[in-house]
Amino acid sequence: MSLSLDAIACSVAETVINTNILKKIEDDLEIDEKISILFLIIDNYANGFNDIFKLLQTKTENAYIITDYVRHHPENWKEKILEAICILNNREVIRKLKLSFSDLNLKYVPNVRSYSRNLNIVAKCLYRLCESLNNVEQKLLLNCVKSENCNYEQKLDNKDYLELHMLYWIQINYITISKDETCNMKNLLKHLQTLKNGYLRIICMDLEKFENSLHVVDNRRTCGTNNENYLQSTLPEELSHIERHYYGKKIINSGLCIIINQMNFRKEYETRHGTKADSNHLSETFKTFGFKTEIHQDLKKSKMLEKIRNISKDYGNKYDCLFLCILSHGYKGGVISSDEKEVSLEAIERAICCIELKDVIKIVIIQACQGKIRGSIGNNFLTTDDLSDSFAPVEDIRQFANFFMFMSTIQGFLSIRHKEEGSWFIQEVCKIFKTCGNELTFHDCVRKIMKSVRERKGTIDGNQIAQLSEIRQDRLESDFQLKLAI
Repeated sequence: MSLSLDAIACSVAETVINTNILKKIEDDLEIDEKISILFLIIDNYANGFNDIFKLLQTKTENAYIITDYVRHHPENWKEKILEAICILNNREVIRKLKLSFSDLNLKYVPNVRSYSRNLNIVAKCLYRLCESLNNVEQKLLLNCVKSENCNYEQKLDNKDYLELHMLYWIQINYITISKDETCNMKNLLKHLQTLKNGYLRIICMDLEKFENSLHVVDNRRTCGTNNENYLQSTLPEELSHIERHYYGKKIINSGLCIIINQMNFRKEYETRHGTKADSNHLSETFKTFGFKTEIHQDLKKSKMLEKIRNISKDYGNKYDCLFLCILSHGYKGGVISSDEKEVSLEAIERAICCIELKDVIKIVIIQACQGKIRGSIGNNFLTTDDLSDSFAPVEDIRQFANFFMFMSTIQGFLSIRHKEEGSWFIQEVCKIFKTCGNELTFHDCVRKIMKSVRERKGTIDGNQIAQLSEIRQDRLESDFQLKLAI
């Protein structure tokens, strides 16, 4: 099986990619994706900065910089390009190539951290590092590195592409990568210590292992090893708790999605036109994964909290995962019920985190404003979603485990909604889960959603606006992955 898959996959790159096809691929790539692919496929990292920066200086954003690069570096370029596209998880390009992502994933194993067939494994790890950092963390890291290099390249002052900066760090020997996949990351790791949390912590552990030539998984295994039993058996005993949870991801076989859709209000708050599109898209999305879905319209505060508290009573707990999606107007720290009363996020959390559901993964998605501030950077179709309860003390803290709250916007800011198409946030949630939910873990999907929302732009009253989604709470005991319904 492994040999046949290997042979098929190896021949695929030769048959589906040539320089003309590569140009069409580049037409579908953003400039940051092009730089990421170049960062992954280059052979000589010592000269990589000069090579790539020269291409960027002489070309426009829509130019074929990858095509130009492979013309001068032809060795195994087709395989490298295909593997890099898989690592970037660009499903649109793979679909246009009429290839199966599952088959390519089986060959290239982009979600196994210490594996790379044609690309430098350390470069792959650094790419994952770039993807895991948000804008604030990237700027903090750049400032730390610049503070130690007083003659930092001025041509990079207005360049936000972290991979390009990393190539410069390699050029000045601040970090090193060699062809034999040894590296020196001490300077980088000392700055990452202050940022280390969650997935970033795992990446730091990998960089330390590469530096000491200790690979978690042999990075040149034959294909056919991309299965959960193999991954579990190859993890050494000394791996940390968080690392085991990352690989011990749970496959969701049964799920429940409850949607509370607040469209109509008494008098103070306007009707939330477009929210019906959001609720329908959410229901359709989760049904594709075999979830039982129910939509509840225009609930008063008492009914809303009662409905959430009674989930275990009404639906039982014989499912792996529960998504609670609340679409409404909001305020800083809560949402508004149809009778225009405030419902705090804490009240929602306490209502859903009952002892009966302690073993169920509980995900709360909130589409609502969290303040009055517009995210600035005359469209009449864009609008916003603006305009405490006490509980008896809880004795068993275990009921608050396995909980995740995902917000459409950060505290204090407005949330954008199109009056016909629905909200930016829910549109991206549905799009990412539909296209990637069967292949990526939940946390990977969340990162892609946050990036997609961050990149959206619009205008209200002639002013440019933007939006940042955020993770409010993350107490999940392990990552998980959805599974398409048969």
